[in-house]
Amino acid sequence: MLDSHRSKRRSARILRHVATVSISAIAAPMIAPVALAQESAPLTMESAIERALQSDPGVSAAGAGVEAAQGGVRQARVRPNPTLDAEVENFNGRGDLRGFSGAETTFSLSQEVELGGRRSARVRLADRELHGAELDRILRGLDLARDVQTAYYDALAAQELVTIAEERLATAQALNVSVARRVAAARDPLMAGARAEAGLSEARIALTRAQAEAATARARLASYFGGDDGFNLIAADFALPHARDHEHNALGDASPDIARLAAERDRSGAALSVERSLSWQNPTLSLGYRRFEDRDGEGALVAGVSIPLGVFDRNQGSVARARAEQRRAELELEAGRRALSREYAALERAIATDAAAVQSTEEDVIPQAERALSLAQDGYNRGAFSYLDVLDAQRALSDARQARVEALRSFHNNEAALDRLTARFGEALPFEEQHQ
Repeated sequence: MLDSHRSKRRSARILRHVATVSISAIAAPMIAPVALAQESAPLTMESAIERALQSDPGVSAAGAGVEAAQGGVRQARVRPNPTLDAEVENFNGRGDLRGFSGAETTFSLSQEVELGGRRSARVRLADRELHGAELDRILRGLDLARDVQTAYYDALAAQELVTIAEERLATAQALNVSVARRVAAARDPLMAGARAEAGLSEARIALTRAQAEAATARARLASYFGGDDGFNLIAADFALPHARDHEHNALGDASPDIARLAAERDRSGAALSVERSLSWQNPTLSLGYRRFEDRDGEGALVAGVSIPLGVFDRNQGSVARARAEQRRAELELEAGRRALSREYAALERAIATDAAAVQSTEEDVIPQAERALSLAQDGYNRGAFSYLDVLDAQRALSDARQARVEALRSFHNNEAALDRLTARFGEALPFEEQHQ
């Protein structure tokens, strides 16, 4: 496990990628059941996450959502446009009003005046929507980091299973040679030789399957950053850390998921303020100039005010709906807190259980299984045990090693889920300090 200082630096670096990267398309590699490719440069989990953040279109889409919300904020700050009016009266009539001799021409400028705090409510709503879009981008990056972590450890698990399958094949080959020698010396029946050949074939098939699954897992990992699977994985990363850091972020309001629910609550509150402001009737003020043709073009100023009468539509239905949506957002925030707390506790328990299972398997089960296989092989060579005893011991050892791999896979996958839940790669972001 990396120390706290390295973890914070890595978190800040990955967070910057979440917030600023521009994305290119992911080229999906072909998956084929072949032996693992090798190259000199190892692929760490941190570099895999960084490369994935650089090449994921979903992060770019979330960034475009932030840009759209920023445009919404700019638009919300804009005041209503004034209106320029031109009006001609009393023309093309009869008598003194024939043609334009008695016409009156009026030019006026009108401006709607927003009351009830409509503009400030509109700006706050747009600002809350921007905050939600920024959190969506962070959540998208954290989701991707979790998925890459899972794929990385799945690939390491598959690599470990290949090693186990290779060891099983080597044991089967050595046992087959020993059985063949005993059968030739008439010390074992022909059936033992046939069983040994069958076991050898099964070991070869198991190795081929493990190699194919490892190639698939590597290709899946590579698909997150659009590369090929020609990389080395660091086997030591799969081992259980000697001193696991239990200081995960507390699951408080700074959790990105809770922060997103809180942002939706705030957005719904701002929307309610907007709907309430719409119940105010905005007056329109006008000022103009009127020209009288029948008075040798003399003119005078005109002024007016227009006030809608809120007799029927006072936006009462929209206010009631916005109030209900605000209440729903508040309830969903509380429900989200409870659900995430349950998930947090379940992951902590699962991680502790996985760690205990790995330690028990490594310290007790595997050493005992190795000793049992060694004793069975030695006893078989001395004629004290049968071939079946050796076969059972060999299978017990393979099962124990595979159980260790599965427990480690579960441990790391649960850690990835907990890292996502507590924003391990986003802890430098002040969720609660934005757009207050």
